[in-house]
Amino acid sequence: MVPPRRWDRFVERFGEAASYLFIAVVAISAYEVVMRYAVGAPTIWVHELAVALAATCFVIGGPLVHQRRQHVTISFVYDRMGPRTQRVASVLGSLLTLAFCLLLTYASARQALIALRAGETTGTAINWPIPAYLKTLFAIAAAVMVVQSAAHLVTDLRRLRARH
Repeated sequence: MVPPRRWDRFVERFGEAASYLFIAVVAISAYEVVMRYAVGAPTIWVHELAVALAATCFVIGGPLVHQRRQHVTISFVYDRMGPRTQRVASVLGSLLTLAFCLLLTYASARQALIALRAGETTGTAINWPIPAYLKTLFAIAAAVMVVQSAAHLVTDLRRLRARH
């Protein structure tokens, strides 16, 4: 298994690199505005590509937020627990998250395989395979979250044992 710190760095770098796709979304959207209103020649590809790139950022952002533990928590309850109870709650939360991510990976991988086998496309004039691409990316992101959840669980178990 990849050491947790090395895995964290990988997820961090990958997520931050993907965030630059938002610049591409802005650039091609600006291009579309110029082409549509200044030149009078709207594109047929910008909208689909912009949606696909933004969706890519959101999907890749999931593992990054999970790696940083910046997801929504019920801090109102957690903050009122004692230190040991917080560590136990963290272990239980990591276990539940791992189980959820495993199920999510399984379900999304099934959907990705169906989309890939069918050659699922957008059905528009340009007809790109964006649905198959995004479903596959989602399955990969879910698998990354499985590994990240396992790394969190290892860290939480170490903290629980260290303060025993």
